[in-house]
Amino acid sequence: MNTLAILTLATVLRIGGGTDIVALHPEREVLPPLLAARSEGGSWDKPAAEKPLTLLHFSDLHGSCENLERIVAFRNAYSEYIDDAIHTGDAVSSYMDDANPWTKVRGAGGIINVIGNHDCWKGHRTWAETDIPYDATAEEAYGIFIAPFVGGWGVVQPEGVTDRTSDRYCGCYFYKDYPQSKVRLIALDCIHYDDAQDLWFDSALKDAARKGYAVVGAQHYFSQTGLESLDTGFSSGPGIAACADPDRPQIECSPERIFTTLDRFMDAGGVFVCWLSGHEHEDYIGFVRGHSRQLQILVEKAGEKDVYIHEDRTEGTVNQDAFNLVTVNPSKKLLVIQRIGSTRGPKMRSKTLFAYDYAERTVTADE
Repeated sequence: MNTLAILTLATVLRIGGGTDIVALHPEREVLPPLLAARSEGGSWDKPAAEKPLTLLHFSDLHGSCENLERIVAFRNAYSEYIDDAIHTGDAVSSYMDDANPWTKVRGAGGIINVIGNHDCWKGHRTWAETDIPYDATAEEAYGIFIAPFVGGWGVVQPEGVTDRTSDRYCGCYFYKDYPQSKVRLIALDCIHYDDAQDLWFDSALKDAARKGYAVVGAQHYFSQTGLESLDTGFSSGPGIAACADPDRPQIECSPERIFTTLDRFMDAGGVFVCWLSGHEHEDYIGFVRGHSRQLQILVEKAGEKDVYIHEDRTEGTVNQDAFNLVTVNPSKKLLVIQRIGSTRGPKMRSKTLFAYDYAERTVTADE
């Protein structure tokens, strides 16, 4: 092997033998669609008032420190174009006392983390023994997954979150504003959703409307009413059925009142872009059943392949990775989903790019 070949190989392989994520996802492939998504509207004499916002969205890491390292490396490499990163639940492998990757991977602490069901499962109960298998309290989840890192997220937590006498004590929900984009990201804890959180959510929405901010929501689950998937490569099937018993909100779906609260916000003129979620370990893009103005984006599992994933996730290839770049372009009222990593669904349909006009509520691109 000549010297040039050795140097080339050295740039592709990182210490430990794994393949460098940036080598697999080079600028010549990542940047053209991302720059197009971030292209500002307006004209030479009337420039766009708001800047595009790009979030790196992944979910269901399930304890994979290697894949989290890869995501951190990707974000660092493209930090000029990525404004923030968010993980929508299930950080741990199985149980909440499993090793938390956020404490193991350098640079992960700055990634916003939303509470998932596995993050609230102590593991000493089973489905057969209780109606509430995810038995960890919000306080316990907050202490492990939020409190050590939230100071670096730049989020606004509910008033009283550190006050033991408050009904919002250790609330695992918060929002973050991006003033240049006039977008508010609101993250909910759908595992412990209660009256206090619903009141806070309603207040955060009304405040966003007063400031003229569009809203992006983030939570782990989909709706109790299910999801009506759009015909796109990003959807693994025609939809997700409603929960069998909508009166049991902790059985792997979000309480209905989350979506009715958001409907009221839109009825009053508020602008909603989409929900970012996970849980299913597969991609789905579609409208919440019974709430046709609410688009929900479920992203494939970011962790290693398991029995729930019906796609190739071979390590050392582009398919090892599965996360989205989510761009909100306010001047064009455009939402763009760009897949990084696995781009073929179970039936080999392409999932590379999806674009949605959130003002007109129409799909503008599906590749």
